[in-house]
Amino acid sequence: MKKTAAILLVSAFAAGSAFAQAGFTGTWKADLHSVQAPQKPDVFMIKDGTYTCRSCVPAVTIKADGAFHRVTGHPYYDEQSVKVVDARTVEFATRLKGKLVGRGTDSVSADGRTLTFAFTDTSSPNGQVVTGKGTEHRVGPAPAGTHAVSGSWRTDKYENVSDAGLLVTYKLVGDVLQMTTPTGQSYQAKVGGPAVSIHGDPASTMASVRRLGPTTLQEIDTRAGKPVSVATMTLNRDGKTMSVVFEDKVQATRMAYKSVKQ
Repeated sequence: MKKTAAILLVSAFAAGSAFAQAGFTGTWKADLHSVQAPQKPDVFMIKDGTYTCRSCVPAVTIKADGAFHRVTGHPYYDEQSVKVVDARTVEFATRLKGKLVGRGTDSVSADGRTLTFAFTDTSSPNGQVVTGKGTEHRVGPAPAGTHAVSGSWRTDKYENVSDAGLLVTYKLVGDVLQMTTPTGQSYQAKVGGPAVSIHGDPASTMASVRRLGPTTLQEIDTRAGKPVSVATMTLNRDGKTMSVVFEDKVQATRMAYKSVKQ
């Protein structure tokens, strides 16, 4: 909120900065019940033995034969496999430089309206595994002659995500923000300073942090100098919760949720 009187702004910022320094410091856990999932639908199709993900950036087209196939342009995987299990179930897997980094299963309900997904993320540099599941609802029909998972789907909710995928620890000391996660990613960035490397990130992502207000920090992630995501974190008045808005600049999606101080 802008204040017209400079003295009020300075006073508010000074008080807010003290609150923010103490407030941001700590371990935070994303509240799955508060998640506002992206509205952009997932769009994919399996037809005549070929899998196509049209909503992926860049798009992916490979054989759905259970074997790993090379894909390009994706920073966190360079091979993918798709296996049709039955008329309503498909298994996925991804690898990066030969290492298995993810597995997943999509299952469609008998009425064809709900897709349940489950995932296992093994990409962590410290060996920490993240699992979870969720549901999506159909917003576009499956084209004729395609597998049941085909069509357009919009995420409804996430469930049973392991703590390793929900926790993040911040330490704000003066104008330096330190970030660490249970899965082995970390950085130490000066607020308002240059981008720094995110240690443990296989895509060589850089992070910079800026202050948008007395109780709001924003992290901007870049690769090769181009923004790939923006996370805006605002401390709430209760001092125990933080509102987070995450924008994926590559996928052109937006997610919002609440984090709770542990």
